[in-house]
Amino acid sequence: MTIEELVAFSSSLDPDEAERLYRLGVFPMPLADGYGWFFPKTRAVVVLGTWPLRCPKSTLRLVRTHRVGLDIDPMAMVKMCSEVPRDGEWIDASMIEFYAELNDRGVLHSVEVRGIGDELVGGLFGVGVGGIFVGESMVHRVPNASKLAFFVLANVAHELGYQVIDGQWPTDHLTTLGFRTLRGDRYAKLLTACSHIEPGRFESGYLESARLRLRDLE
Repeated sequence: MTIEELVAFSSSLDPDEAERLYRLGVFPMPLADGYGWFFPKTRAVVVLGTWPLRCPKSTLRLVRTHRVGLDIDPMAMVKMCSEVPRDGEWIDASMIEFYAELNDRGVLHSVEVRGIGDELVGGLFGVGVGGIFVGESMVHRVPNASKLAFFVLANVAHELGYQVIDGQWPTDHLTTLGFRTLRGDRYAKLLTACSHIEPGRFESGYLESARLRLRDLE
């Protein structure tokens, strides 16, 4: 992140204002004494349905031993992501509280991979606003769990009517998943085109193997 990408600063996080800003492509990160709202100059995106996403066979094999669920426990997914050691541990207690408020409003969503005894072993969470799914964080405790969650998200989000998965800042990892980069001004135009879309609802529960449709991505 750079100072040029910081477009606003707030001392607290208001869910109403947050939803409005997410629709504008702006998202929060904790800073000293408050929160910065960022709009990356270069954005990692997947425009659903416009280019192929290829799910590796090593990732597909995970389906044999694990179950994938939507919104089973989004806050458990948030907390798992917060526990991962990484530079700039940004999912602090205040961000967890913020995501809990978004969860109560029905805009926080998770794709969860669970193993024996429903143990949560990986997945992702993000915010759905308009036709955009804003990916906030992903994590795995077994190899390929977060990758599996992403490819399931791509199928389900497209099925529900979402147009774009927003990965925020580009990374090498996102590139391996099939994300491409888009200049900020072009992303702003894409947001405008998606602003009128109201996709279907994420339904909480485990997905049957047929609903995963991962073979479509091979």
